[in-house]
Amino acid sequence: MSHYGSTFALFFLLPFIAVSASEAMLDSTVNTIDSSLNFVHRGTWTESIFVKQSLVPAALAVTSLGILAVPDLKNRIQERLNWNASEKVNLFDDELRYVPMGAVALLSLTGLKGEHKLLEEVFVGGLSYILADFIVYRTKQATQVTRPNPEYGNTSFPSQHASIAFVGVTLLNREFGHISPWIAVGGYGVATWVAYARIARNRHFLPDVLMGSAVGIVSTNATFWLYDALAPKLKNHLRCSPILTKDGGELALSYQF
Repeated sequence: MSHYGSTFALFFLLPFIAVSASEAMLDSTVNTIDSSLNFVHRGTWTESIFVKQSLVPAALAVTSLGILAVPDLKNRIQERLNWNASEKVNLFDDELRYVPMGAVALLSLTGLKGEHKLLEEVFVGGLSYILADFIVYRTKQATQVTRPNPEYGNTSFPSQHASIAFVGVTLLNREFGHISPWIAVGGYGVATWVAYARIARNRHFLPDVLMGSAVGIVSTNATFWLYDALAPKLKNHLRCSPILTKDGGELALSYQF
């Protein structure tokens, strides 16, 4: 990639990295205060946390739509960033998209305490992936945007790779960001690389990965908001019981009013 192309890439990706890193730092600070001071309760922070956690995905989504609103801008950007269109260099974006979620599992299994228990992390993470995937799939079907390389079809907008990576890193940040902000910053670095690699490989335009990242963050945050609101009400009321049948077994959910 030429020096000009590298500078151009850095120019467009710096805001992307900056907003992600700032969320990681700010979340870590809030979590540290929350865990250190007994009088700080989640309930009193609900509105401010909701607003704060919505700023980054909103900025990414608005930037994505703003680029799309300018005629031919996404194509001009693509010409500068798709240096690996021939895919001579393996950028490992297919594998790295799962690294943030893998880090959550690894940190949990090594004994580090996250904000939730391991089974809760699995539950929230699974629901977040399902929600993000549903949004991405439906949006792809509705928009039918042709990829930079037409050979790969018309499912360009938004990027599923970016969405998956940012679901994982948002979970990583929320669960373990209080231990060290660098855990989340490292995760955001990996997720940002995945998003950039999709452009460099000529699989997606910049607006695609920006919107995909926004979907991943919003889906995870929304799942946490819902879970944290409902979990205290369901505790000691929701039961999951195994039942043996002639065909094997099944699980029964019951709720005690």
